Amino acid sequence: MWLVGVNLGCLFFLGHVEAQMVLGVTALAVVAQTLIYMRLGFTRVLGTTHLLWLPMFAWMAFRLDTIVVYPEMSRWLAVLLATNAVSLMVDATDAFRFVKGERDPHYAWRLAGF
Repeated sequence: MWLVGVNLGCLFFLGHVEAQMVLGVTALAVVAQTLIYMRLGFTRVLGTTHLLWLPMFAWMAFRLDTIVVYPEMSRWLAVLLATNAVSLMVDATDAFRFVKGERDPHYAWRLAGF
């Protein structure tokens, strides 16, 4: 839940292109995760969609001179970077385990009556 909350922190800064980018990349990742989930279930490969964060943060690195002018947004982006970096480490481990054969879904959503 922390990861979702930190990423949705972009809603507080939508007047800034950086927050708009975070929102767009998050939406794209959610769509990609939904498609993967529909095909494979809740597997260790879902986190690979977080690779979308890498070009986003690279782009932001070139905008640091603009970002630092806004201290509140800068603090949020620092927390976002730290949070997403930890998530990427977990995702890399999960992807490695998936490639090594751990492909069974952890669980699947079931609708009542189906």
